[in-house]
Amino acid sequence: MDNLLDDIIFKIIEHKPKTKAKFDDARRKVCGKIKTTQPSNRDLLQAYQNLVKKKRVERDKILERFMRKADIRTLSGVAVVTSLCKPYNCPGNCIYCPLEAKMPKSYLSSEPAAARALGLAFDPYEQMQKRIEMLRRSGHPTDKIEYIIKGGTWNAYPLKYQYWFILESFRACNNLTRRKVKTRFIASQPVEKLQELLEDEQNYNDKIAKHKIIGLTLETRPDAVNPTTIYHMRRQGCTRVELGLQAPDDKILKLVDRGHTVQQFRNAMTLLRSAGFKVDLHFMPDLPGTTAKHDVEMYQSLFTDPGFKPDMVKIYPCTVIKSAPLYKWHKSGKYKPYPEKKLFEALMEMKSATPRYCRISRLIRDIPTGDIEAGNSITNLREYLDSEMKKRGLKCKCLRCREVGHIMKTLKHESIKALAPKLFVDEYETTDGKEYFLSFEDTKRQVVFAFLRLRLPSISKRGAGGELDKVLPETKDSSFIRELHTYGQLLDLGTKNKSASQHKGLGKKLVLEAESISKKNKYKKIAVISGVGVRGYYRKLGYKKQGTYMMKTLTQIQNQNSDYHKY
Repeated sequence: MDNLLDDIIFKIIEHKPKTKAKFDDARRKVCGKIKTTQPSNRDLLQAYQNLVKKKRVERDKILERFMRKADIRTLSGVAVVTSLCKPYNCPGNCIYCPLEAKMPKSYLSSEPAAARALGLAFDPYEQMQKRIEMLRRSGHPTDKIEYIIKGGTWNAYPLKYQYWFILESFRACNNLTRRKVKTRFIASQPVEKLQELLEDEQNYNDKIAKHKIIGLTLETRPDAVNPTTIYHMRRQGCTRVELGLQAPDDKILKLVDRGHTVQQFRNAMTLLRSAGFKVDLHFMPDLPGTTAKHDVEMYQSLFTDPGFKPDMVKIYPCTVIKSAPLYKWHKSGKYKPYPEKKLFEALMEMKSATPRYCRISRLIRDIPTGDIEAGNSITNLREYLDSEMKKRGLKCKCLRCREVGHIMKTLKHESIKALAPKLFVDEYETTDGKEYFLSFEDTKRQVVFAFLRLRLPSISKRGAGGELDKVLPETKDSSFIRELHTYGQLLDLGTKNKSASQHKGLGKKLVLEAESISKKNKYKKIAVISGVGVRGYYRKLGYKKQGTYMMKTLTQIQNQNSDYHKY
């Protein structure tokens, strides 16, 4: 079998495929000619890597990308790893949430990530290491990990469990580098001890580990956000928060028993942004009490109301699941989803209304069709909508649709190389501060190579009474770099690839521009809500760790004379 795979690889290389489509075509023709079934991507990739190791073929990053399974997992520049917490009481009683036994509220054991977590007894160490192993076997680099923890309301879990869960996750990454692995940490230790142990693991991950956690996302509710919970999330290494709004309409929130108001969400959003967090807002069309037209109006308000304006959006059309209270409403006729055609039309209007600074990261939940009693059951909904919008001459301007990693799937590498990055700066007002979205894009703004989010707080005391200044004193009166991201296929740290957009100095240029804007606006220091695994990058740019942030004094920085387009 090994010799057969080797022969297939040699013959595919002879075809010199330049796109994924041509690679698949070459494999089909080669296998047809020798009258054998087509091997899986994983088998082909492993055989190819063995040939490279034996120096029988030269390593070709482009060819490797064609053989990767689910290449989209690292096209945004990071390897995403998701873990689920153990089942625990959620303070909410939302009628649309599934209530499956032995699962965290709102999650089903049939969902891919949830099924993996259940099979590993929700063990954070095992979830992290198994996922890294799976990604590596599929040919994905895992040097930079975007870690997402799901499972309901994070801040409702006991504080000891929170620190232990993240501590074990860092240990899982770090033990892949250590010669002598550290043994399991005990969750019953005092919080202060767990905090100390976590800081040790974070320092190892920062300076030594090969698998670095460069971002940590936690999922919570707006009524669980306050200065104290923000303090702990920062100490745990969190850089982004997923916050469920569902609908900016108090009548709908009350009807579905969401348990918080729209204003509470605005308050939470302002607090999180004022601490430098990135915020991912959850929006749920087709809830009881709404219409397709109202859903579009509510979605549009997310980008006009200064209390919202999220960095990312997850659009989850409401679906009826048997274990959710909404199922009884549906059976009795009290709730009926609006027609499929109206949903599709509404979603296309939403995509068209999304500004350039926002990323639509999801359009559906990974709920298997067999579990859905009513509502959208199309699993490839994004592809369907993109195809229909293209027919109508419509375009989605969101970050995900324009990032270079996704564009590369449809364009030749030569075409991407010909696109010269230009600096653009978009400004928009939010509650208690101004946001700057700095990006390197092509002149037509169809392809994004890199971007940075800068926040200039408009008041010195953040939060009612300045509570944030009390728990995060290092950031008082500073501007914030809330996110820095260079798009393109993720490269192993230290490697070079002429066709990739990473490691071209765009990130450094964006940081210099953010510093210049901050200085022009009279800020004397700048804070970065840096992921643990990228602190080293900022140290090279003159930043030093203070508290849980990377900080820099701006008094010595000269104003930049950049040629950028202001919007």
